[in-house]
Parts: sequence; C-alpha cells; structure tokens
Amino acid sequence: MPKTQNRKPPFALRALAVFGITIGLLFLLLLGAYALPGGPVRAHLEPSAQTIIQEGLYPSYFGFKLFQMDNYTDTLMLMEAATADGTDPLTAMMTNTAYNVDNFETLSEDLARYLEARAAGENAPADLEPFSYARYWHGYMIWLRPLLCLMPYSGVRVVQYLVLFALFAAVLVLLRRRCGLRAAVWFAVSQLLVTFFWVPHQIQYFTCFAIAYAGCVWALARPRRSDALCLGLVALGVATAFCDLLVTPILTLGLPLACWLLEPQQRLRAGGRQCALVFGSCLCWGTGYGVAWALKWVLAGLVTGQNIIADAVHQIGVRTAADTWHGMELTWSNIIQFVYSALADRGLFWPLVLLAVVLVAVFCLSVRSRVALGRAAPLALAAVLPLVWFAALRTHSIQHGWFTWRALGLTLFAGMAFLYYACDLRSIGKRLKQKRESI
Repeated sequence: MPKTQNRKPPFALRALAVFGITIGLLFLLLLGAYALPGGPVRAHLEPSAQTIIQEGLYPSYFGFKLFQMDNYTDTLMLMEAATADGTDPLTAMMTNTAYNVDNFETLSEDLARYLEARAAGENAPADLEPFSYARYWHGYMIWLRPLLCLMPYSGVRVVQYLVLFALFAAVLVLLRRRCGLRAAVWFAVSQLLVTFFWVPHQIQYFTCFAIAYAGCVWALARPRRSDALCLGLVALGVATAFCDLLVTPILTLGLPLACWLLEPQQRLRAGGRQCALVFGSCLCWGTGYGVAWALKWVLAGLVTGQNIIADAVHQIGVRTAADTWHGMELTWSNIIQFVYSALADRGLFWPLVLLAVVLVAVFCLSVRSRVALGRAAPLALAAVLPLVWFAALRTHSIQHGWFTWRALGLTLFAGMAFLYYACDLRSIGKRLKQKRESI
C-alpha cells in the first residue's frame, strides 16, 4: 500500500483554530484579572488619582497638540480596575462599569471620591452615576489589575516603558540580523518621528505599540511561510480587538507585515503575487479583529441583558459617517475646504502644492525601472494602510487626531523601504543626460 502523505488541514480550519485558541486564552486571562481582590488595587489607586489630578486630564509636552497625553481615558481604565470586584468576575468583565458625574472635566476627582468612599466601607457617592463601557473587551486589564495590586499608576508607567523599550530593541536587533542595517534604521527613524518614546506614558497608547512590536519580533524570529504569517495576523487582530480602545490598531497589522516583506527571501519573491498576499493579510487580520470585537457585543448582551450590539453599531456609524467637529459637518467636501483654508490662511497652500509637484517629478525621474517599481509595490501597499484607515474612520481619526496620527509610523517605515527599493536618485542625472543627447 502506498504511504499517504501528511497534509495540513485547510487554511480556514487552521485560522479558526488560531482564532479560538487566542480568544479563549485571552478570555481566561481577563477573567483571572477580574477575579483578583479589589482592596490592593484601590489602595494603590489612591495616590494614582492624585497624580492625575496634579497632571490634568490632557497634559501635553511643549504645549504641542500632537504631543498631548490622554489621562482622561486612562482614568476611565483605572476606574474600571477599581470597580471590578463589585460583582462576580464574569459579569464585571462583561459590563466594565465606571462612575462619573455629568462633566468629564471632573473625572479624576470622581475617581478620588469613589476610592475615598470605598476605603470608608461605603458605596459610591450618590452623585456618581454608573455607566457601562461594554462594547470593548478591555483586555488591558490582563496586565493593569495585577500591576495595580503591586504598585500605583506611576509604577505601571515604568513597567510599560521597560516592556516597550525591550520590544523596540528586539525589533531593531532582529531587523539588523535578518533584513540588514538599513531596515533597522528605517524602523528606528519612523518610530522616533511619531514619538514612540512617549507612548508608554499612557496605558491606552501603549497597547497597540506593544502588540505591534511583539508581532514584529514573532515575524522576524525565524523564516515564516505566507500561510504562517496570515495565521499570525489572525491572532494579532484578535489581540488588538481584545486589548485596544481604537487608538492605533492598524499598526498591529502593518508593522509585522512590513517587517516580513523586508526579509531577503520575500524580497526575492516580491511583485504582483505579494501584492495579493498583502490583501490576504489584511483580510486575515480584519477577520480576527472584527469577529473578536463582535463576539464581545454578543456575550455582553447575553450576560448583562443590555442591547450592546445596538450601541456598538451606533458607535460604528458615529466614527465612520459624517459627524460634526467644532461645529463643522465632517463631509469630505468640508474636510477638503477646511484643509485648504487652514493652509491658505498661513500662506502655505501654493508652496506645498509646488513642493508636491517637485517631489512627484523627482520620484518619476528616479524610479529605477518598472520591474523595480513592481517589486517594491507590496511595501507601498503597506505604507498606505494608515491612510485607508484614516479615511474609513474619518470622524474618529480627526476628532482624536492628537493620538491617531502615530499610526503614520507605519507609513514612514514602509514608505522609506519602498522608496529605497523603487528609486535611485542617480537615475535622474542619467535620464536628463539621455534626454539632452536625444535633443
């Protein structure tokens, strides 16, 4: 009898298994975090609330909007960590209850008052209204609540700095080893330009960068087949939906993908087929991301009896459809007019148009060849992913532009790689010389 060859299960079954294992593991870890006692957490949160009161809800470095922090959202996270033992762990992780009065500016004081009441053995003050933030998984509690059992918020920041910088260093070492020094420099420059060094200062900023850097380490640790990459992206999509609050999620797709595309064996295969693979990678990550998020809506609705699905669908519409911002309806025509007016009022519009024309001309003249351009195209697709994300979630991206802009770290990283492989400035002189000779 001839021996039957061992065949891998269909990709769809393997993807389903990866999804199930990832969501199951994260679910158990989160349930365990909610089962921790609340007393030590609240004890360490008392000085934490004072730290936030002193800093303010929206402090910024150098008074620059794009360097603004978001203590408001972190305070919500700390509030949820403090209230997590108010009911059984499963109900608590499905409802994600926080308290505040009808004035977001007092949120840090609300946290301090809640902690003071609980320390005195009392319930929350009567004027603090509970509200459910159940449309998110809030998976950051997996590390936040255990850390708060041991240290205050300032200590959590220190741990996040250590973790993110260790991951950043690991990515640089692996890029240098597997893709060359240039790739490591591109990555370092791109992340410095989006001020990644301030990211660990906030819990909500930290999440996507940490997941993205961990994905890069996994992708570069050893050669990965395309199917393995796609399965990894399913897991990354699930982890992102589980832990993130819609900050810079596209990084967890694009950065590991760009690192993989830069590996020598992938550069040899670069071209049209890898462009198709980029689309397939987006589909795998997006499926993991979307299904994991929708699963929370279903489970939370079953456990709490609330109509979480309706709330989530409404919020999707708010973040993607035209809304208002500073009194302006966020239609595409209004956005374009706003950008034009902002630049024209400062005398920048026509100089920037001229600069754009010059850069396009330089690009066209410096392209190595059509073959080189086609081989670099997968990196170009990776570079535009944040722009597609911004367009799809234009309301959210504009309203929260002071932190969503850091997704451009992917555009800078993949964009520099694309320009290096597609262009050569020496080609400009050769082409101009050939044109003069033909004349």
